[in-house]
Amino acid sequence: MCDRLVEKWWAVTAVLSDRTVTLLQDARVLQLKDEYWQLMEDIVPVLAALKCATTIMSAEKEVLISNTYPITFSLINTHLMRREEDSDRVIEFKSKVRASLGELLKSIMP
Repeated sequence: MCDRLVEKWWAVTAVLSDRTVTLLQDARVLQLKDEYWQLMEDIVPVLAALKCATTIMSAEKEVLISNTYPITFSLINTHLMRREEDSDRVIEFKSKVRASLGELLKSIMP
């Protein structure tokens, strides 16, 4: 959902700026600050990786450990690694998700 919203940023902004469509008081409530738009744009790739992993793991009735470990390992060691271009908030988000997944791996692995 965030990816679609980021894609349609110009359209959303245009509609909220058009007083024939949106009342000023409504626009003030609905309009996101630029920093929030930027955060969504920055975090969409991370959320996409998590969505992909979730979709794969929830596609079967019973999730096998042989699938869980490689998917989780890939998330931790590839998709959730800190990158130079990551903002502070994205780094914090990745760090918290990595820690959570690390705890999950510890609990399921001997």
